Amino acid sequence: MRWGHRPWAWLLLIGFLPAQAAEYAGALEWSQRADLSLPVSGVVETVEVGPGQTVPSGQVLLRLDLTPFKAQVAELRAEVDRHAEELADAQRELDRAQELYARTVTSTTELDAAKLRHARAAAGLAAAQARLERSRWQLAQAELRAPFNAVVLARRAEPGMAVAAQCQPPALVSLARADEILARVHLSPRQASAIRPGMRAEVAVAGTTHVGVVRGVTHQGGGETPYTVDVIIPRKDGLVAGLPAAVRLP
Repeated sequence: MRWGHRPWAWLLLIGFLPAQAAEYAGALEWSQRADLSLPVSGVVETVEVGPGQTVPSGQVLLRLDLTPFKAQVAELRAEVDRHAEELADAQRELDRAQELYARTVTSTTELDAAKLRHARAAAGLAAAQARLERSRWQLAQAELRAPFNAVVLARRAEPGMAVAAQCQPPALVSLARADEILARVHLSPRQASAIRPGMRAEVAVAGTTHVGVVRGVTHQGGGETPYTVDVIIPRKDGLVAGLPAAVRLP
């Protein structure tokens, strides 16, 4: 069969060819990078991780000295118990005053005084419970935990280091996602005009091709390539930020 005499055959062949994708040079970057600090002040007691280590979500990264936090919780728990007893006593007094008032044995002034004491006792208990809850929260925040499965990029804290949350909290540990990494390319407005988040893309790194998804298209400013396109791919052994990558986009 001679293809030149059958033009319909060429059309059929072209219909089965894959759509031509454009390839752009880029590089791998860490995905969801986070610099973590603590919202409470204290002294670092232990640091559990180091750079390059992979940690699961929820693992303790570092811990402050918990002694002052635990002491405050115990103190406020005792204060709550005291206010609870005062409220119970005020309730008994109010019940007695209401009974006597109903029997016209006591005056309105005495009943109002009992109501006022009960209200103050209830408010005191509520305030003490709020202080206890805040203290428990501070105790929980004295441990820095990984918010997701992560690779540790940097450790900036050591045992004995004082952390002052009242000032600008320092970054103590830097993390990035351990299960994914992104390939970043810079495109011109014309090149970026057809790219949408969610599109399938291919990323070639060190001779291996990975299938990914466009996460975002961001306008970064001026220049010939002001648009940044990020493609998320599963992170495997050997894939680290800085490696050159070739990204094929539709």
